[in-house]
This record gives sequence, structure tokens and C-alpha cells, in this order.
Amino acid sequence: MRRRHVAIVVSLLLALTISAVALPSPLGRSATAAPEQVYLALGDSIAAGLITTLPSSRGYPWLIQNLMQQLNTGNGQPSPVTLEDLAVPGETATSFLKPGGQLDKAKQAISDIQANGADLRLLTVTLGGNDILDLQAADLTARQQGLAAFKTDFPAALSAIKSALGSLKPVIVVTTYYDPSGGDPTQQGSDAWWVAQFNDVIKTTAQQDGAKVADLAPAFQGHIDDWTWEPADVHPNNDGHAEIAKLIWQQTGFDTSAPKVTIERPAAGKLSRDIPTILAKATDNVGVTGVQLLVNDSVVSDMIYEPSLDAYAMVWDGTASSGKQVKLSVQASDLAGNQTSATVTVTLP
Repeated sequence: MRRRHVAIVVSLLLALTISAVALPSPLGRSATAAPEQVYLALGDSIAAGLITTLPSSRGYPWLIQNLMQQLNTGNGQPSPVTLEDLAVPGETATSFLKPGGQLDKAKQAISDIQANGADLRLLTVTLGGNDILDLQAADLTARQQGLAAFKTDFPAALSAIKSALGSLKPVIVVTTYYDPSGGDPTQQGSDAWWVAQFNDVIKTTAQQDGAKVADLAPAFQGHIDDWTWEPADVHPNNDGHAEIAKLIWQQTGFDTSAPKVTIERPAAGKLSRDIPTILAKATDNVGVTGVQLLVNDSVVSDMIYEPSLDAYAMVWDGTASSGKQVKLSVQASDLAGNQTSATVTVTLP
């Protein structure tokens, strides 16, 4: 799993590097420019990128902004993408609704977007983590009261956001929360179980309001040590934010193009040796995150990118298949989960 997430982080950082040549402009750019796309991020300290090594580029909203920019560029439509991140560390669903708070700022931002003729393309909401943490040491009665309040406040927050959108039709993605303890969510009364109760409210509300859900809980299960600062801190680390960005990106539906794959070596037909070198090219409009070799439709290994060849390579030991006809496939994946493959049929000597 570590290797896979290194690939994801590299892809996201590559997106950051590429898009740096076309930084987004403030709202209200010239009418002669391409329509400006806006990504509005709301929520708490996770959405604010807190505790990443560089929040302004490695927090998940910034990673997503750069993916959006790279997708536009890769599709030949270099519309500028502006990130408006209004997230407030420590925010709860209750404080979000308070006059003069984040909700009012979001309404103003939405009004400004409409006034400037920009396209609000994406809106994400990460809200509820502090509601959970504030009750971590509370007794059963207090936890039940906190959950009851969240069942009122979170739907009210999402409803108010949607009402403020007017004619704007962004993709709305809400996130659930992972359990820092890594416990069993089916064990009633455990911390993990309480996290699941709040997550159920988030998912049910999203379903009712037509929002999509990036479900962090199952993805982070078993990876708390890898993707968060636990036990020192509950926040995601850089790898954790890369995972959140991936989960949200998959829910946006923006990237529907699969990578392109060609097998350079070997050619179809009889091989000259039992241990051939497999060489393949794989490209994508946003970035390839993984390439695998399959033998007769079964995954054998990840292939490694070799910069000097600008290709993915590996040596395959086919001695066990000597004298047999074998189907070799190279399958490439991108961050959105799109996959494609190329295949050659060979006979080993």
C-alpha cells in the first residue's frame, strides 16, 4: 500500500507542478478570458489543510484545485481554476450556522461568484469532526444529546448552502470521518461506533440533498498509522490528504477519460526467452497512478516507471509457462479510477 500511495502523492505533486505555470486569477477576470471555474471548500481544520507540511499546497482542497486545472489543460480547455477555501479550524456544525460565521461567508462568496459570471464547478463540505471530538470523553447522555443536535445542525447547514446557490449547479461532495482509534464500528458504544453514527447522518443528509459522499471511514480503516499523525495528532498527514483528494476526485465525475496504454515489448508471437522484459507506455490527461502486469487476467506485479525510457518496465519470469501460449496484459489506472489495458498473446520457448 505504501508504494501505491507514493504513486498517488507523486501524481498529485506533478499536478501541482504542471498547473503552477498557469496560476488562477482573482474573481472577476477579463471578459475576454476563458470562463473562470471556482472550487469552494467549506468545513473544519481538515478542509483547511491543518498539520500538513505545507497547507497551501498539500491540503486536499489545493490538491483538487490543481487536478481540476490539470484536467482543463489536458483537455485543451485551460480555464483558470480558483480555490476559495473558507474552512475554519475548530468549526462544528453548530458554529458553522452562527451569524457572521462560515455560512455567511460562504453565501457572500457564492454571491460574488454569481456577480462575476464565474462557474462554481465544485463545492466540498468536511464538517462534523469537531462535533465528534468534543464528545469523546463525554458520558452516554451527553453523546446522545450531541448526536441529536448534529442530526439537526448538519442538515440545516447543507440545506442553507444549497439554498444560497441559486442558479449555480456545482458538484457537491461531502466527506465522512475516519475513526482515529482504528476500532470496530460494529461494537456498540465504542468510539468507532459513535463516529459511524455521525457518518450515517452525513451520508443520509447527502443522499436527501443530492450531494455525493467521499467516504473516508472505510478507506482509512487499517491505515490510521500511515495516513494520520496518530498518536500525536488526529489530523491527516500528507498521504492522508492525498487519499482524501483521491476519494473526492473520484466522486466529482470530472475525469472520465481512461489512460492510454501501448505495449512496446514483447511483440505478439513466440518469445526468444523464458524471462522477457515487459515494456509499456502509459499516458493520461491528468496522470497515471498505477500500472500492473497481468498474466492470463491475473495480476502479477506492479510495473515501475523508468524515466530514461519514459516507460513502465519489469522483467517477468515465465519459466513456469514454458511451451505455453500466454496472454500478457498491461493495465493502467488514473486517480479517478479509470482503467484501460493493452494485451499481447505470446508463446514461451
